[in-house]
Amino acid sequence: MGEFVGVDPANLRELTHRLQALQETLSKHGPAMQQKMQKWGSNVSFAVLPRLIDEALNDARDMDARTSRAYDLAAEQGWNPFGVKPTGGSPYRDVPPPAPIVRLDWATTGQSGYQAQRDAAELSGLLAHTDPATLMAMYGRDKGVIRGLLAPLAERLRGHLNDKDYLGVFWQSVGPLAARLAKTLHDNGSSTDPLLTKEDTAILAAFGAALAAATRLRTSSGSGDSKALLPDSAKAALRAGDPWSIGMLLKYGPHGTAWDTDFLTDITRFMLDARKAGKIDWPSSHQQLTTDMDANHHQRALAEFDAMGAVLDRAAENGKAARHVLGNPTTGLAYTRMLVNDSWHTPGYDPAAYFSKYVDATSRSADPDYLPDPGKINLSSHTAAFLQAAVSAGRGTTLDAKESAWSVVNIVQSTSEFSKVHPGTVLPHEIRKALIFTADRYLPDFAASVNHDFTSAAMQKANDTSNPWTPVTKASELEAFFNQALQDPEEFGAFKGMMDGRISIAVAATIKDPSDENYLVEMGSLYGLIERLKGQRHFATEQLADEDAARRQTALSIVTGGFGALSFNKALGIGTISQIIVALATPPASGMFDTGHALQALRENADAFRTQVLHVEVPVIQGLITAGAVRPPANASWISNGVVTPDAALADWISQHAETEYSGKTLTEWIRDAQDAMRLQQ
Repeated sequence: MGEFVGVDPANLRELTHRLQALQETLSKHGPAMQQKMQKWGSNVSFAVLPRLIDEALNDARDMDARTSRAYDLAAEQGWNPFGVKPTGGSPYRDVPPPAPIVRLDWATTGQSGYQAQRDAAELSGLLAHTDPATLMAMYGRDKGVIRGLLAPLAERLRGHLNDKDYLGVFWQSVGPLAARLAKTLHDNGSSTDPLLTKEDTAILAAFGAALAAATRLRTSSGSGDSKALLPDSAKAALRAGDPWSIGMLLKYGPHGTAWDTDFLTDITRFMLDARKAGKIDWPSSHQQLTTDMDANHHQRALAEFDAMGAVLDRAAENGKAARHVLGNPTTGLAYTRMLVNDSWHTPGYDPAAYFSKYVDATSRSADPDYLPDPGKINLSSHTAAFLQAAVSAGRGTTLDAKESAWSVVNIVQSTSEFSKVHPGTVLPHEIRKALIFTADRYLPDFAASVNHDFTSAAMQKANDTSNPWTPVTKASELEAFFNQALQDPEEFGAFKGMMDGRISIAVAATIKDPSDENYLVEMGSLYGLIERLKGQRHFATEQLADEDAARRQTALSIVTGGFGALSFNKALGIGTISQIIVALATPPASGMFDTGHALQALRENADAFRTQVLHVEVPVIQGLITAGAVRPPANASWISNGVVTPDAALADWISQHAETEYSGKTLTEWIRDAQDAMRLQQ
């Protein structure tokens, strides 16, 4: 217990407002003051300014807590600042009734934990009675009341985002309430409201920010050890709550990097499990749906407030959370199977309710597919972002690199399984883009996997812990993966162009890698697989022309976009080559060709195509130069800034040096090996 002090609640509130204004002013203008004083050469030190700003914030928080307690004590004595005159009549308007002097425990009520207890109790009280009858009796209306009552509490939460004492006490008490907050706000909406109003989302944003802050903070035991501030009971309460409400906390909460990675991992797994079990309920419309247009608009609203997508977005932004989920060797495959499918859309609606005169109800009951549900909105972009994040760790020996490699293995296997279970079904476009992104990042690993079909796992070469983690996949699964990922001619063309453009790096890698890996032959095998899959599609002639244009544009972009900046002069460790190949996975786009008008570009630039990228000689020579095996003449017109630009002089040079040996092979042999390995169509 501290010292009891007699205070006037109204005066105490005024003091609180002034302290808050002081803190806001210091926070807003303090850095500029410090910068200007330093610019003017002032000897006044502003080193203590950040500490003073923090202390001002703590003082404002403390005084706010004391004010709340003072108002409670005054209310216990019958005081109501918005009451009626003692003699009856209309309520006070301009001049509230005078407040009684109350005795306040100054020390205890100034603690953040005390304010958190009060706020948690207030939240419990507000949400304890949300049925329409009670709301009507207490507030004179039954809809839209809760959001107005919660707004001040949300504002207080924003003032305590870095306050360990407050957040620890608050979340220990309100976990179950927060776990159904969005549903409560939605159910409290009127018939003219959207699923959630702007006021609702502002409240959810405050709670989401407070929850994110609580997940990051740690408490110390005093012996150097620390533990998470958010208690296990609060986490359990969230997992036991309404999944849609939890998704909305994350949707309107801060960016994924502001959340604790382990917390995001647990919530993502929980939400995926809940989705698989059918426990994520879509919110109902406040408005009566009377036409198919109404139903379609409702589907768009459901897409906007997609809880699973919101959680996937935050985990993808975090990155490591996505890799924790999919890259776990034990559980990752099960979750990847949930993601790699074609079920990512809103539920759609039954058109029979709006077109009954066109639908025979008896026939529809007998055959559910009589008229498929329309209005489904594609939600696969959230899934695609999550899949890309799961494979985006840097290459190396770290746990993050290991989980990224395992994510690749699980994605390939899940894609293969999906294709077997659903023959002829194509995954959504956004998910297929994520598959191509995965192949792009792990191209050398996929190439190394083409010629074996005995295992799928993330491994370190030769079981050496100094080697980077790489995904190894079964050839049969890899074939099914590419058969699903690449569908239209331009996709095949762009992917093959990427491989064409990397002939140079494959040549240099084969020369320089100390592991004696033959990257050229491995990439040739993968190229053959892609070429075979393309042949099975039987594309029309004009489609093949589109494919050629896309392929050559991509190859040209890679060749001109980065090889001159690479250096193979220094000794390279095992795995370094793979990193360099991956670094070129997203080359700058060349503006020379427009794949949207591929046929016209092919006609108008046929000579340019043949000269620059049609023949394999150019990238092979580029690779030999990059590896330091070829040293072109100082005055050569066909090389600039390390990049080969073919002309007539290059043709002469090739003829003159056809039988010259470079790194154990003649130039002719290098070119022939590249042609055979990459199986280019001449």
